Amino acid sequence: MANEERGPGFGTGLILGTIIGALTGLLLAPKPGEETRARVMERTARLRQKAEELTAEARDLMREAIEEGRVVANRMRATRETNGSEETPSNNQEDPSS
Repeated sequence: MANEERGPGFGTGLILGTIIGALTGLLLAPKPGEETRARVMERTARLRQKAEELTAEARDLMREAIEEGRVVANRMRATRETNGSEETPSNNQEDPSS
């Protein structure tokens, strides 16, 4: 059975590899140093902005997940308290087939 889920290790490696490859290509390109530095700064600014957007989105998703978890936990707690206050039959009854 193949594992179809790619963990954070793969995604992180892919992003870092892309960034390192792009920066290496820029730095090794036959252009004047000042122009190359300007391009690197421009690209890193865009990457930083995208990272900030993704971080904000992830933070929002985590907040939603935490809130949903709290709602479910409260429901489960209320159900357990309701069921716990009622008399329930014992599971220690003897087996009639013995």
